[in-house]
Amino acid sequence: MSEPADEGKTPDGTSVIRHDTATTKLGVTPHAGRYRKARESAYAQLCGEALKVSHELLPLVPHVDVYIFQRKRGDQIVYSLVTGGMSDLEVTLPRRAVDVPRRVELIFYCAKPREEYISTLRWVAHFPHGNKSWLGHGHTMPNGNPPAPFWGSTILDTLFFLPPIVTKDQTLPELLQLDGRPVHFLWLVPLTTPECNFKLESGFEAMLDLFQQRKHPHIFHPNRPSYV
Repeated sequence: MSEPADEGKTPDGTSVIRHDTATTKLGVTPHAGRYRKARESAYAQLCGEALKVSHELLPLVPHVDVYIFQRKRGDQIVYSLVTGGMSDLEVTLPRRAVDVPRRVELIFYCAKPREEYISTLRWVAHFPHGNKSWLGHGHTMPNGNPPAPFWGSTILDTLFFLPPIVTKDQTLPELLQLDGRPVHFLWLVPLTTPECNFKLESGFEAMLDLFQQRKHPHIFHPNRPSYV
């Protein structure tokens, strides 16, 4: 299986990979039913019963649903949007990758679930499989070239993937293994182009430090200012 072309590295050592047109496959993923039952059991332990499930209408491989969970944060009601099906297939890792999760799902924290969030999560979940590529902690993905803002924001145009900030959600690999492979969450966080450039120049840890300095909220806020 061929790998996407590596087009050099950024100052922080991140490989720059550009992808051709993605391929779409119709059908049924092997073991999809068994995997779904195992995932839903793990999700119930982490988040309780799903408020709603947005089902994918086309029979794509993999089949990606998005689960909407309502949770309490003090007196505030917040929502976790979680993909289900991305982990049915292992991502395509480069030969040099070591200790990198092969099965992943996406998680996104928001004040109110919106259809554009759900459709973006589903699109991102299909991305590594359609491009024979991978997504991991510390990766960034611009929304096009040049990148276009997401979800009504005027500046948030790039996605950043992190380990989940909610401690309980970090335990997913302990609760869910599919054919011996632990499943990890990727927390999806929108960035601005200057923030993305800062990360690519200064590194993953520097970006985390900046988030901590600016007290970055884990609940998505579309109108937040750029930290850079």
